[in-house]
Amino acid sequence: MLAFTARNFVSKVQPKLIFNECKRTMAVVPFKLADIGEGIAEVELMKWFIKEGDTVKSFDRICEVQSDKATVEITSRFGGVITKVHHPEGAIVKVGAALVDIETTSGAVEDKKATPAAKAAPAAAATPAATVAPAAADNTANNHKVLTTPAVRKIAKENNINLADVSGTGPKGRVLKEDILLFVSNKARGISNTAPKCSAASTPAPTTTAAAAAVDQKVPIRGVQRLMVKSMTAALQVQHLTYCEEIQFDAIKQLRSELKSTLAKRNIKLSYMPLLIKAASMALSQYPQLNATVNSDVTEMTHHGNHNIGVAMDTPKGLVVPVLKAVQSKTIVEVATELTALQEAALNGTITEQQLQGGTFTISNIGSVGGTYAVPVLVVPQVLIGAFGRLQVLPRYVSKKTGQNATVEEIEDGEADVKPVTIMNVSWSADHRVVDGATVAKFSNVWKRYLEHPHLMMAEMR
Repeated sequence: MLAFTARNFVSKVQPKLIFNECKRTMAVVPFKLADIGEGIAEVELMKWFIKEGDTVKSFDRICEVQSDKATVEITSRFGGVITKVHHPEGAIVKVGAALVDIETTSGAVEDKKATPAAKAAPAAAATPAATVAPAAADNTANNHKVLTTPAVRKIAKENNINLADVSGTGPKGRVLKEDILLFVSNKARGISNTAPKCSAASTPAPTTTAAAAAVDQKVPIRGVQRLMVKSMTAALQVQHLTYCEEIQFDAIKQLRSELKSTLAKRNIKLSYMPLLIKAASMALSQYPQLNATVNSDVTEMTHHGNHNIGVAMDTPKGLVVPVLKAVQSKTIVEVATELTALQEAALNGTITEQQLQGGTFTISNIGSVGGTYAVPVLVVPQVLIGAFGRLQVLPRYVSKKTGQNATVEEIEDGEADVKPVTIMNVSWSADHRVVDGATVAKFSNVWKRYLEHPHLMMAEMR
């Protein structure tokens, strides 16, 4: 009787144990795009780090995505084998959508509807990554090595173009939008796009008199550009006040020259921007109503204690505005060091969402590109933004007594000389619903005084 009972136990219970174990180890789990915050509903899939058939571990990189605000790397939450990739590079993926399917051997399940491997499509029906045509694989690999923007990669992908075949005219050989469009146009007309290898003394090819065939391209508005659409649409609902001023820059040039050589020994790069930013922060301390944001129905303003100053930067992916936090408590050296780090991150496309958040006041150095005056557009809900023009050397009446701008009386009395002076123009735009012109003018005068008399800024700096 005892032997019979044991055999019954083995025959009835053991198969159930084996079945449960197999079900646990062979689950295919959809790995979904999680909510990455800040109200982001979708992202652009920039790059895959894996392919079907690859084995991944927890925290291994799966893909790189770009939202309206930043580029983010997505890592796996569990280990296993990639059985399916759901989206091509360049696709727009909604939050909550599956990125890949992972056959997990650890029993990890993302939801209750994990698909058992036994119910998956037969292996013969699946298309393994190894069957991809070698030319197509090489094309994708080459495309990732070429410096360019997501929009250009999209055009190349739609037209089945290997970016390695396109001659880039941008910095460091970067392929610009104009380069890819010219390549498409030449390809349509049967003209060779191969870059000629010739010496500088070679005779240039004669230009054709026939007009080049124009090619229209529909380019999706993605990534940083979509953020600009949203921010500019919001800004157009605000009545702007713009105020312009002229700054004598010779004194601050002298200060920077003296500091630059000293800081260079410590590998610290000092441009004019840290000095302009610190002066702005000190002026904001006297006018806290300008370091503020306003609520959506314009019934309340928040005067922020920290001076979180956003600095507009031109990058290959478009305009971004990383934020220097708590500038009021930082030295010029600390501002310079942090600004350099943000610039490098912005140019490399590694800027994080945290570095783009929390701004209370914004400046733009449009003069680094060109132009003397601009009408900057507010970063809503902030109430003030400044734009700096390029430096110019212009003739100005200078007081013989003070060495600064001469008064009308000094000019009439012959107490002024005409001298070459380094000039920078600044343009301020304010939310005229809550800020009046006199406040902006007074703030600008304080900021101007710090720059034209740097010893005053040093004396009051904390």
